[in-house]
Amino acid sequence: MLSVVFPGEPSGPEIEESLRNFKGLSEIEVVIVGLKEGASRAQRLNLGFHRSQGKIILFHHPRSYTDSAGIDFLIQLSRDSHRKPSWGGFTHQFDIHNPILSFTSWYSNKIRPKRGIVYLDHGIFFDRELWTKDIPEVDIFEDTLLCYEFRKTCQPEILPFLSTTSAIRFQKNGTLKQSLLNQVMKVGFHLNLPPALLSRLYEKGLELN
Repeated sequence: MLSVVFPGEPSGPEIEESLRNFKGLSEIEVVIVGLKEGASRAQRLNLGFHRSQGKIILFHHPRSYTDSAGIDFLIQLSRDSHRKPSWGGFTHQFDIHNPILSFTSWYSNKIRPKRGIVYLDHGIFFDRELWTKDIPEVDIFEDTLLCYEFRKTCQPEILPFLSTTSAIRFQKNGTLKQSLLNQVMKVGFHLNLPPALLSRLYEKGLELN
């Protein structure tokens, strides 16, 4: 079985289409963890994992759309009992196009995974046995901390199926401002600044996580 975990209430036409991809498939379990059930996305991901029963788990970003072919691939993967455990994500793209966003997706698909990091908007899939402990209940970068654990076992795979994610942050903040903010967040993370402080800065005026 494939368990698809949404750490928040899915909304919007893209998500409704994603959910339609899952309906009627007996080998899919959809687990939705509402915003009121966890103060942070890390808490909601932990809850979703423990509620799930699938051999493979897919942490699905609440504002991303996943190709049905990618879901079919993960179902087939879950049936193979002879392969080694694996993890990774789908190929990232935004729902609008401009050069900066295209570069961001290229970097996410080609460079960052070489360092063993896949962000949630790729959709993070993994075999159940790779989960050795809960994600620290931080306010931001919970996906990075999860990857730090998984990459101790093996490197991530980027599958050739698309995960199309909302560019709402870039649209509301402006592409250049949001791109610079993303870099500030990464520097702050590596300097071990308090996650609550980074989250407040990242979510200022948006509150999307």
